[in-house]
Amino acid sequence: MNAVAAAYSAIDIRAVAIRKDDSWVNVMALVRLTYEDVETARTRLAKHAERFSAVKTDSLRIDAFVRPFSDWRDLCSEAKDKGILKIGHGFGFQLRQSPDLSKASGSIQWGNFSHVRSFDRRAWPNLTICFGVAGNSPLEGQHNQAAHFLGYGDALDAANALCEVSVNQQNPGYDLTVSLPVFADISYVRANAPEKRIEVGVERHRSLPDWKVIACVRGETVLADAPFRAQIPLSQFQTDDTGEIILSAKGSVSVEDLKPDDDWIEIRLVHPRLGEIKNSLNVARMLIPPSERNILLEALQYFCRGSKLDNLLVQAYNEQPKKLKQSAAFELHVSWLLSMLGLSPVVLGEYEHILAPDSQVRRASVDILAASQERRFLLIVGCTLDTPKPEDANNLRYAREILVRDVFAGTGVNVVAVLFNSAMGGPQYDKSEDHFDWVPIVDADSMKILLEHLRTGQEDRFFQFLSNPTYGLTASSQPR
Repeated sequence: MNAVAAAYSAIDIRAVAIRKDDSWVNVMALVRLTYEDVETARTRLAKHAERFSAVKTDSLRIDAFVRPFSDWRDLCSEAKDKGILKIGHGFGFQLRQSPDLSKASGSIQWGNFSHVRSFDRRAWPNLTICFGVAGNSPLEGQHNQAAHFLGYGDALDAANALCEVSVNQQNPGYDLTVSLPVFADISYVRANAPEKRIEVGVERHRSLPDWKVIACVRGETVLADAPFRAQIPLSQFQTDDTGEIILSAKGSVSVEDLKPDDDWIEIRLVHPRLGEIKNSLNVARMLIPPSERNILLEALQYFCRGSKLDNLLVQAYNEQPKKLKQSAAFELHVSWLLSMLGLSPVVLGEYEHILAPDSQVRRASVDILAASQERRFLLIVGCTLDTPKPEDANNLRYAREILVRDVFAGTGVNVVAVLFNSAMGGPQYDKSEDHFDWVPIVDADSMKILLEHLRTGQEDRFFQFLSNPTYGLTASSQPR
């Protein structure tokens, strides 16, 4: 507490109580420490209360009160020695136990692990201390009925609204919860790939200047918790002091051997007395701003706003182009997708056929050629709006064989065939009894996953799928 006490100015108290004999007994109370002055906190609570029906019935009450942080020791004493939580001047709720707040301890966490919502909509690292075992709520039918008459689903619904918590019948909260936010956080982490720099933004209370930020770098590994190869402190931060209580600062650090596609970056925010307050771990490519990570995707989404790009690819059967036939439009949009995957595509259009030089007999056909000079890779693409037939895959196999023998023999260029279609729920590859290979198939479901990979910097997933489509093209919450 002493390490961050300078940042606290007010105590925000919310409580739910039920009537028992001549007393009001607390069944769920929240104590939040805030950086606001008392009047600002009171104004915030008053504005919040205006949005909901007040709950002050003969059997159920939900109250809010603000005390100055200078009352903290008194609040702890009242809870421990008297078993009372003051909820107004001369008025309080009886606690079902007498907690010793001064000796309570816990660990700082970040993320949405607590049932207590933030008072300022910022997800600050937080020490949440709970007293009383969560279990069946003492709120009964009469209390729920009282809430019903006021327009709430039940008493817990009223508590969620007025106390700004997230509780339900399965997790009805605790007798008393104390929320001690640590007003320092990592606001952003960005990778500047051309300059091989990691840029970090920090938000902190102006009364908490003693922080360290450390960047840790680790290469690609399959080992959990593998050691980092470098630990680099960010020594200088530029603070933007606008006079507000919460300050914004930014700094950067050079990583000379940074490999965006392979390296993992962990940023640690450390307090000299509290230790690690927050860390942020991600693969470096995910820290590159989207407009730099995939230039073409970001530019194209500016023209195809909202869900239009997804619809053109995932629901091609439902799109009616104004200037092209539906099949030609699908080929065009697939070529866009291939461009965003880093390939150079050519829509062949009326030149899609491979003709015998003398007889002009059509030997095979390809809708799109897409190449990567760097990868020494050529993709030959067939497109169909309907579910592909075996002959569609066999046509691409033959086209690939012709190109490998007649054009790329001895060059080391890898020629791969793939089928795109707008059907749903189909197989992800074609395996013929007459051939020892497979032809990958990308249907509408896979197209949706591909767009997700594009937006999260995971273009390599497509090429992994092409090399072995038997594993399928699947979504993943964790980049690799």
